[in-house]
Amino acid sequence: MLKLQDFLTFDNYLTPSIIRIFYVLQLVLIALFCLSSILAALAAMVHSFLTGFFLLIATLIGGAIAAIAARIATEIIMVLFQNNEHLAVIRARAEGR
Repeated sequence: MLKLQDFLTFDNYLTPSIIRIFYVLQLVLIALFCLSSILAALAAMVHSFLTGFFLLIATLIGGAIAAIAARIATEIIMVLFQNNEHLAVIRARAEGR
């Protein structure tokens, strides 16, 4: 659990604790965008079935790609912070703490 002292001293990073929240928020926003695009594709099918169908397929593919991209970006951020923590441990061992 984070304490106020941890927040003020910058010994521990806040980002790894809240990155999961932002990842879930990204997924929710992607899902909402996909839902609205699916509804737009269904509405477009009324006028032109082929156009609506392609829009529906593009929405599904785009949503999957966006979810994968959000996961990759989140994992990259987590790896960067984990590398920093591991380097801090190595430095502490080298200094004999």
